[in-house]
Amino acid sequence: MEKVIETLIQMNRFEQEKRLSLEDIRVLNENLGKHIPDFFISYLNNFGFNDNLFGEVFNEEDDFVEQNEMIQELGYSDYIAIGDAYNENLIVAHIENQQLFLIEDDHLIDLEMTFSQMLIQTVEALDSKKIDIIQQVNSAYESLQHHKTTLRNSFIESFSQLNSAVTNNQDSLYGVIIAKNTTHNLYSLYAGSLSTFRLEINKQTVDYNNLWNPEKMNYHQPISIDEILKNIKTEIDYKALDLLFLDLLRELKEEGYFIDQMNRFSISIQSDHVNLFPEDSYQESLMKENNLETKIRRFWESPYDRTRLLIETL
Repeated sequence: MEKVIETLIQMNRFEQEKRLSLEDIRVLNENLGKHIPDFFISYLNNFGFNDNLFGEVFNEEDDFVEQNEMIQELGYSDYIAIGDAYNENLIVAHIENQQLFLIEDDHLIDLEMTFSQMLIQTVEALDSKKIDIIQQVNSAYESLQHHKTTLRNSFIESFSQLNSAVTNNQDSLYGVIIAKNTTHNLYSLYAGSLSTFRLEINKQTVDYNNLWNPEKMNYHQPISIDEILKNIKTEIDYKALDLLFLDLLRELKEEGYFIDQMNRFSISIQSDHVNLFPEDSYQESLMKENNLETKIRRFWESPYDRTRLLIETL
């Protein structure tokens, strides 16, 4: 919390007048009828219900009380509601470890960050250096345009080889992910077997993350793009190449290429810590980060929702 406040003071963004006093918080605690955990007491004591900084957190006391009363009725006694996810699904934090979850259809989706990490991430997003990085990625993307035909041919060749292996196994696919091998920085197609998918979703406990983990998928097919990779040196270059891959997927999808290949599957690019989809625009993909806003606004990209949507097509 101290780091967050210090950074905001340096940016002249800390609004001390909005904080709640400890007496205010004591009264709020009584009204709520439930103990507010220390980490959220600290937040309220420093920021109050502030609508200028942390958009993910309630900015009205009445909403905070009402939603927490509701989750108690639903049986989420180990959690505290901290926000309404842009007026959609509730964000809750575990009272012991601050871990954040999204409540969707009575299912807890792990947002894979704590309340404290969310605050730090929000403040870091105010850093103007990120704009410079985005501009650098955009420039690198433009410089890669002349490789587009090579990339297309290599992808189609690899995808055809992948499909041959699947056909030989009398199998089908449910998901294809283009991802960079973190050890050798080489790109591959990772694909999940529909037979495996059916088995996994019928288990008593479904490991949704495993279903969409490239390394856990049944089929791996390298994409031969050595000519392109020899000029790819930095993370900015790799991000630009991911965006070029996305252009290719978008074009192939519009051409109906994937419809000819298989009936149902989800395809994406694993770019650093986010997933890029053909449905994403270039600008959305360029700006996309592994932050709370992405996880909430695009919750359908979570392993749970990707699985649920596919189940509906079976």
